[in-house]
Amino acid sequence: MQELLDFIKKHHFVILFILLEVISLLLLARSQNFQKQRVISTTNDVVGKFSEWGSEIGNYFRLSKANKQLAEENAFLRQQLAVVVDTTSNSYVINERDTIYEYIPAQVVKNSINQANNYIIIDKGRVDGIERDMAVISSEGLVGVVADVSKHYASIISLLHSNSVIGVRFQNNQEIGSLVWETNNYKYGIVKDIPTHVVLQQGDTVLTNSWSYIIPEDLMVGTVEELYLSSKGDLNNAKIKFASDFATLRHVYVIKDLYKSELDSLRMNQN
Repeated sequence: MQELLDFIKKHHFVILFILLEVISLLLLARSQNFQKQRVISTTNDVVGKFSEWGSEIGNYFRLSKANKQLAEENAFLRQQLAVVVDTTSNSYVINERDTIYEYIPAQVVKNSINQANNYIIIDKGRVDGIERDMAVISSEGLVGVVADVSKHYASIISLLHSNSVIGVRFQNNQEIGSLVWETNNYKYGIVKDIPTHVVLQQGDTVLTNSWSYIIPEDLMVGTVEELYLSSKGDLNNAKIKFASDFATLRHVYVIKDLYKSELDSLRMNQN
């Protein structure tokens, strides 16, 4: 917005001159048919040129937004603890708490948001180290979980899926719940099973909890939009706005837990 204001301030004399010319031509067109036809032709050219300029300005602001997103993604990686970056590799190994995660960047090649069960396809697969049941995030927050993998591609069960159930917690009070998608709107989900004593405010942060062996805890999920009180007086629900914008999703990170096999072995011994 500031760039647009600076542009208008810098060229305000030219913009004023063009506006006065257009008004003069329109007034002239009222008097004679010949001039009217000439004015219509000239006006079309002017409108076309303004449209071209508008498109260029729009592209400029979209480029600015893209650059901002890339900067945020870089900041996301650098702000992690004990970052180890191998510039010859396609991934970033990040030492966080007692667990080592590998963040594998990927590009979205196909994405749906208006189906009952939505999937995302990315351009990384088995040869890139992608496996089933890996969590997937964007620079804003959680996106889904890897469902199937081929040699060069992987499909992801999006949060926008009827069978998606994610364990979450509210940051301000540490209460937990289950996130599902029952809104048929790509912007919102529902957190279920919230105790009645829990007080929520619009904008409260929702994170992943520690229940899952698949999804790391404390990943950003979204923010509280509205609390739905139960008519029976038991557990409440809350509508949340997803942190990730699924409609414009282009780049994601697949999270690989380098200690997953060890955890799986412990789980099998418990059964």
